[in-house]
Amino acid sequence: MTNSSTLYALQKKMRCKSNLYLTFVTCLLFIIISDVCSAQKLTPVRLQLKWTNQFQFAGYYAAQIKGFYKKEGLSVSIIEGGKNISPIKVISESRAEFGIFDPEILFKNPKNHPIVAISAILQTSAYGVLSKPKSNIRRPADLVGKRILVAGDQGWNIFKAIMLKEGVSIKNTSITPRTKDSEELLSDSVDAVISYYTSQPPRLRRLGLDPSIMRPIDYGVDFYGDVIFARKEYADEHPDIVEAFNRANRKGWEYALNHKAEMANFLLSQPGVSKRGFNKQGLIEEANELEKLILPKFVEIGHMNTGRWQNMLSIYQELGLADKKLSLKGFIYEPLEAKKSEWYDILVYTLIVGSLVFIIVVFWNRQLRHQVLSKTTALTKEIKEKVMAEDRLGIAMEAAGLELWEWNTKNDEVFFNERWAKLFGYPGITSPQTISSWAELIHPDDKVKYTETVNQLLRGEVSSNKLLYRIKTSTGNWRWLLSAKKITGYNADGKPSKITGMHLDIDSIKRKELELQETTKELLKTNKDLQQFASITSHNLRAPIVNLKSLTEMSAGGDLPIELEEEIKQKIHDVVKQLDITLTDLVEIVSIKSGQKSASETLNFQLELIEVLVIIQNQIANSGAKITSDFQSAPIVYFPKRYMESVLINLINNAIAYRDTNQCPEIHIKSYINEGFTILEVRDNGLGINMDRFKNKVFGLYQRFHQQYPSIEGKGLGLFIIKSQIEAMDGKIEVESIVGQGTTFRIYFHSQHFI
Repeated sequence: MTNSSTLYALQKKMRCKSNLYLTFVTCLLFIIISDVCSAQKLTPVRLQLKWTNQFQFAGYYAAQIKGFYKKEGLSVSIIEGGKNISPIKVISESRAEFGIFDPEILFKNPKNHPIVAISAILQTSAYGVLSKPKSNIRRPADLVGKRILVAGDQGWNIFKAIMLKEGVSIKNTSITPRTKDSEELLSDSVDAVISYYTSQPPRLRRLGLDPSIMRPIDYGVDFYGDVIFARKEYADEHPDIVEAFNRANRKGWEYALNHKAEMANFLLSQPGVSKRGFNKQGLIEEANELEKLILPKFVEIGHMNTGRWQNMLSIYQELGLADKKLSLKGFIYEPLEAKKSEWYDILVYTLIVGSLVFIIVVFWNRQLRHQVLSKTTALTKEIKEKVMAEDRLGIAMEAAGLELWEWNTKNDEVFFNERWAKLFGYPGITSPQTISSWAELIHPDDKVKYTETVNQLLRGEVSSNKLLYRIKTSTGNWRWLLSAKKITGYNADGKPSKITGMHLDIDSIKRKELELQETTKELLKTNKDLQQFASITSHNLRAPIVNLKSLTEMSAGGDLPIELEEEIKQKIHDVVKQLDITLTDLVEIVSIKSGQKSASETLNFQLELIEVLVIIQNQIANSGAKITSDFQSAPIVYFPKRYMESVLINLINNAIAYRDTNQCPEIHIKSYINEGFTILEVRDNGLGINMDRFKNKVFGLYQRFHQQYPSIEGKGLGLFIIKSQIEAMDGKIEVESIVGQGTTFRIYFHSQHFI
């Protein structure tokens, strides 16, 4: 920066000596530019919206009512869209100059009047599949056999791409034209609707339905949304209008996102908006969702990337939605020609005046040439050496994985090097940014620690500190960083004015550390299980072996009565039988505790229950037990089949065995989803367990809790086995019980074990 300033000062000194001539030139240029600008008139253009009025189009109305279009020399008429209006057709027929539609304009481009993409307002598509929770639509495969509402082709091709990519045939779905907005979900004639998840969920919630939402980005289809386009011939002929239109739109959207309540009130004043079920709060909620997709703090509004368009085209071509020969040539608007046209007249005048100035200055320049040349040579050498030093420093920083940043606390601006944006993958992000926009990317669990370290510096309690925390990348993943901060400047009051720091990418190291912690935790658990097993084995084998030893010693003594010898033989036989049973139990336990998980498969709770009821039908018939089930909320689970059979048989048999003989035994089994778990609940009205006494022994080996009922058969092994089976698959089991009222068991199947 210093070297450039020196060169600039030297040149300025030369120009000052020609001040008389340059003053004349400046006045002449001012008169010419003023004449050109004053001659400008408002140009009428029309904008065709893709749908009816809502906050989705607030930016264009803001540009209109706040005069941003007018300042750019435009008089814009905004035309509301609807279900029977095709923006592509309107533009191709010249009934409007600009239109808004989906990225599929890429392969729906009319051949006779080709169109060009001007800008993309939404960096991620807002289309989603909204469905009733009871329809259980959580992934593309769940759309098979379902009734789906679609407004023309709006959004359908994006989800057609998702289904084809997931290997699901669209022939097995029932597509019906949408006549209204998403409120048709309230009827029983439809299961899902394809619509904007930015605006429709609030409306549905006010109507009493909280919809499930399936988003394209969750299945690798990340397309632009609300693409502004125009006829190519119009854009080529009027590049200045296109550029002016884009500038005004950016200002309009900035205003709309910073004045959400004001724009919500304006939209509610437009015909039909209130009648369609929108209110002020719903429009503000829509604005908040749109802001997450526009990304105004990280990407220039309307930003488009050629590489991303190419990726979208490749997906369309791969799935057979676009011609393999289709290319992006001529599809993306190029602003260079507009810039040339905009300054053409001024450039002509400038060249004419410049030629005159050149003739005057060239003679004067001879006297200064040698002096300037010598100083320039020295400065060039110095600059070259500094550039080489900076290049070497850059190579070292890149090899170390370092990103530098600097925070000016006075105006709250953060400057960072290019590697920062490259590491997190945000397209078009530029420096500076605000500290608040930076903080929005920090993991929620780390924000408190991060805020405290920043406040420590601002309060002057420390001059530097370090912190490990996670930052969200553009793909939605979390990346671990080591952040070091230091105060490098103070204001007149002695308070920090500048804080400098660095980020070190330690994501791979941190993840290895977390993996090691998880492995250590598993080893400790295994060691605890082995110690417990050793204690149980010692206890349960010692007694029969001692008995067997005593009996064999008595038998070996000889001269025993025949009756006693027969009795000893029978007891030896009984002890050996009991020992065999004990060893069989222990072998089963060892196989479960070995850590070798059985192969999981997709199981239907209802079908598994039916099979188990057939196996234990005699016990059910003899007890008169009434068994009911409800698996509607979570019909399937991913779990080993033999483990599931063991769980159901043991819990149902226990409920029957420990029933209250004074009433008909009732067993209710249901499944549901809660906080990432699929939960199986088995509830009975039996004798119950004294939890105050046996809480820590319920799942122990050979534990029994109803000694007052010796006629009830059992070894106290079943609950121990099913707990081991469930924990072997990373699940857990809980129990609630009240004596005389019954017992409830809940089995939690971990999210990674269900589909």
